[in-house]
Amino acid sequence: MTTLIPFNFSYFPMLETQRLVMRQIHHRDADALVALYTDPKVYEFLIVDPPCGTRDEAIRMIDFLNGLFHNKAGARWAITFKQKPSQLIGTLGFHFYETRDRRVDIGFDLLPAYWNQGIMTEAAQRLVSWCFEHLDLHRVQADCTEGNLGSEKVLLKVGFKVEGLWRESCFEHGRFVNIKQFGLLRREFMPES
Repeated sequence: MTTLIPFNFSYFPMLETQRLVMRQIHHRDADALVALYTDPKVYEFLIVDPPCGTRDEAIRMIDFLNGLFHNKAGARWAITFKQKPSQLIGTLGFHFYETRDRRVDIGFDLLPAYWNQGIMTEAAQRLVSWCFEHLDLHRVQADCTEGNLGSEKVLLKVGFKVEGLWRESCFEHGRFVNIKQFGLLRREFMPES
């Protein structure tokens, strides 16, 4: 068994799959983020009201997300196609990085024009793989609003297990909603480890 040298956050890693490039989010992505987070289908399951509805709010959000990375607390990537790496079509990343407990939470979103094409499953699979390989994690977890079937399908395809339901734990769009909790252990994702 090889000894893992944990990722030191000295550079922002670029992740690739067969079709995708996941890169750092920049200010030039602000308009694409506004389009993403103001789309009614994406907004339907967001807890934040909305995270960025204007270009200025998007720039503040980008600075916040890049600050998470600078503080070694998380990372958020822009999802792009290899043929168009400048065009953000979604985001994904990890947050709540706990080195003592060796776990992170992940989250993701995607423009509806790209739903049901396996894009988010491909991106999430790569993210989870990178997290286990570089952060010395024991566990990756995620949650989503009950009824967010698209996100649930992605998590299940990547290998997550449903672990529970937090009843009416979030106030979302004027009502309390249930949150489904998902978890994936290193030995389930990487059995040889």
